[in-house]
Amino acid sequence: MRTLATSLLTLSLLATGAVFAADKPKKEGAFGKGGGPMLTKEQLRSCMTQKDKVAQLDDALTKEQTALAATKDEIKGSGETLKAGLETLDRSNAEAVAAYNEQAQARDKQIDDYQARVNAFNTRVEAHKSDREAYTKSCENRRFFEEDEIAIKKGK
Repeated sequence: MRTLATSLLTLSLLATGAVFAADKPKKEGAFGKGGGPMLTKEQLRSCMTQKDKVAQLDDALTKEQTALAATKDEIKGSGETLKAGLETLDRSNAEAVAAYNEQAQARDKQIDDYQARVNAFNTRVEAHKSDREAYTKSCENRRFFEEDEIAIKKGK
C-alpha cells in the first residue's frame, strides 16, 4: 500500500513538474535598452529587416566616405603638383603651356566629378537619416520574444 501511495505521489509530482515546465516564462530580447512595448512577430520581422538595411547602408556610406576622402586627397596632391609645375613652367614653350593647361583642365574636371559625388553622397546620407529615424521610432527600445526571433531567422 505504501509503495502504491509513493508511486502515486511521485506521478503527481512529475505531472505537476511538467505543468510548471510548460509555464516557464519566455526569454525576451530587445532592440536598444528595451523597456518599451512588446513587438508582435510581424513587427519583429519588419524591425529585423529595417535593422539589417540600416546596418548595410551604414557600411556602404562609410566606405563611400572613405573613397571620397581619398579622392579629395588626390585632388589636393594634384593641385600642389600643378602649383609646383607653374613655378617652373617655361612660358615661352607653347607645348609646355598646352600640357600644363591640359593638366589643369583634367584637375578641374576631377573637382567637378568629386563635387557631384559629394552632392549625391549627401543626398543618400539624408535619405539614410530618415530610414534610421523610422527604425528608431518603430523599433528602438522595443522588446520581443527570442523564440520569435529564432523562428524568423529560420525562415518561419
